[in-house]
Amino acid sequence: MPQSHVYVIMGDITHLQCDAWMLPSDSNYAVEPHWTGVVGLEAAVQRSHHDAYSKGHQFALPVSAWNTALPLPILTAVPLTGFSTAADLKPRIEAFIRAGAAASRQRKANARTTPIRPNPLLAMPSFGSDGGGGRLRKGDILSAILEQARITGAEEGVDVVLVLKDQKSFALAQVKRRSSEFWSELSDRDLLDQAKDLAAIAKTGRLVPFMGAGTSVSAGAPSWKELIAELSWDLDLAKDERAALLDGDLDARDQAAYLRARFDSDKDNGEIPSEQTFNDSVIRHVDLPRYGLAPALLAGLRTEQAITLNYDTLFELASADVGDPRTVIPDSRVNGDHWLLKLHGSVTNPDSIVLTRDDYLGYNASREALSAVVKATLITHHLLFVGFGLRDDHFHEIIHDVRRAMPQNADAPEPLATALTLKSSPLNDMLWQNKLNLVSMGGPVGAPVDIPTAARTLEIFLDALLAFSTDSHSYLLADEYLDALEPGERSLREAILEFVGNRTVGERSSAAWPGIAQTLTDLGLPGDQHELRPRCPLCGEASGVPILYGMVGSDVQEDLARGAVVLGGCIVSGANPSWHCMNESCQHEWA
Repeated sequence: MPQSHVYVIMGDITHLQCDAWMLPSDSNYAVEPHWTGVVGLEAAVQRSHHDAYSKGHQFALPVSAWNTALPLPILTAVPLTGFSTAADLKPRIEAFIRAGAAASRQRKANARTTPIRPNPLLAMPSFGSDGGGGRLRKGDILSAILEQARITGAEEGVDVVLVLKDQKSFALAQVKRRSSEFWSELSDRDLLDQAKDLAAIAKTGRLVPFMGAGTSVSAGAPSWKELIAELSWDLDLAKDERAALLDGDLDARDQAAYLRARFDSDKDNGEIPSEQTFNDSVIRHVDLPRYGLAPALLAGLRTEQAITLNYDTLFELASADVGDPRTVIPDSRVNGDHWLLKLHGSVTNPDSIVLTRDDYLGYNASREALSAVVKATLITHHLLFVGFGLRDDHFHEIIHDVRRAMPQNADAPEPLATALTLKSSPLNDMLWQNKLNLVSMGGPVGAPVDIPTAARTLEIFLDALLAFSTDSHSYLLADEYLDALEPGERSLREAILEFVGNRTVGERSSAAWPGIAQTLTDLGLPGDQHELRPRCPLCGEASGVPILYGMVGSDVQEDLARGAVVLGGCIVSGANPSWHCMNESCQHEWA
């Protein structure tokens, strides 16, 4: 059976670079308004009508005449008259995956370029959970999605990514995926253990992603070599000139310097508009509208700090989509409490881009403060290098300077950081010993490495890192996830709710209660349920309200009107009951 994996991210499915994505609709082709913001989608849905789909005989239907350069929407029918169990959704999930797999294979056959990923990637939202009976059984639906996606994905040889908007669903999905059956491709080696070790660091707040160009490749971004080649084609170099540039011994920075000089020469000759700059050409190749899995998975870690050498804004977009907007340094746009340091510039500021050798030589003079931030982060945190070649001179300089700054008498320091690489190399292992923990995705030393396959393994590794570092249990007290709780979780939930319901008015008014209330909120209990009523010892219903004695003020009238309290009169004694059952057939009172 082909290898397959089910990823889980938070984000916006319309911002994700994938082969096909699920567009939920009914058999009348009605889609939710938030999907219609995709340019051209409404018209495409209207021209996609098919008799079998309309009559409910076919559950999934690729949108017709869609731009082949864009992820393909697959209309997937939700039950028109609702559903009784989450299992009713499984045939529809299966139909989406099979239709998406077939359409992706056909697109691949028609394409002139080699696909970036070895497996097609199909994206789907939490299907069926917003209506049709799904609101109060989200946990059960989530379990059905994960199970069916894993089974059908393996049969079709595709990967599936579940893209969620709700933090509770995300937290529960990560808990459910911690069993070994979801990580078979990492378990054969020690990669799963390595991911768990990094997850433990992430939970302490010490993990800082440091992203290189490889993190953007799955979104269609060029590698450094490809970027230089594309820039050379922009300038329409002669065949011999291009061959000398690309196949010669020039460093990539010197290749870029040559292209910039040619660009300026062509502009002086009037062959390029005077207002256009070389960096504008660079931006045109790297400014992408959709992120791949790597930025989405790294953004999901919600780390306080992150660093990148990339020009694009994919990580910023992914971070905003998970609800963690980034303040970008050095642009000084304050968007959130967490920040992203862009060492080599950004497409939002063409003049900031570092590409040629002159740019690199001027780096220390103009951005010494930024390098100092990286060095300080290396000393106090654990950096995770992703998408990097270990040949970057700036990378070597930072590692070198930090090691020089460390106390010379430090006892056998742990590696400063972890670098996720695509290939094993005993030479690199020796070179970086006690400096970097190198984790290879490409198999044992000496084994042939298929780079796309190793890159996919890297994505699975990052998925495991995110799954095991997610420390939220915000679903535990939310009613709509009760069906998915394990026996131990159910027992714990009941005990917590009983604790909440049995608290007295005085206890709820204490200085400590706001902290307890915040914990209840973090565990998924809505604020209006923090004052759950205690159970009546006679009828067993959670219908008890406090009994107030003596003179009461006008501020109690609202509570009286909504049945949150009752009055017990003015005579107060030690034998007075404290609680009154609001069940009309009971009316029991107890201490």
